[in-house]
Amino acid sequence: MGVFSSALRNWAERSIQVIVVTDGERVLGLVDLGYQGMGIPVGKLALYTALGGVSPSACLPITIDVGTNNQKLLDDEFYIDLKQKRTTRKEYYELLEELMSAVKQNYGQKVSVQLTWFSCS
Repeated sequence: MGVFSSALRNWAERSIQVIVVTDGERVLGLVDLGYQGMGIPVGKLALYTALGGVSPSACLPITIDVGTNNQKLLDDEFYIDLKQKRTTRKEYYELLEELMSAVKQNYGQKVSVQLTWFSCS
């Protein structure tokens, strides 16, 4: 497997129940935030904890870095995300397939995965 499987194996907690994933694009109707959209999955997981009783240690927020179409971010010398336009639709779906396979391999089939963007423009 690729990068996702390795990254998930490095996560200290093994009994993940809920994963919220973003790529920072079109989150809550906002502009393309790139990696700066990480607050969205963290906030959604806080709701799973506060309202659903899911232990915080069973939650995993993920931001995948697929670039940005936000020119302001691309021009920002301090922006630490990929300084490139977003990946193509084919590459994007291959990346998602890899992520979902890695989630299944590392946490089984009963983990809930919420995807929070996905316009795949």
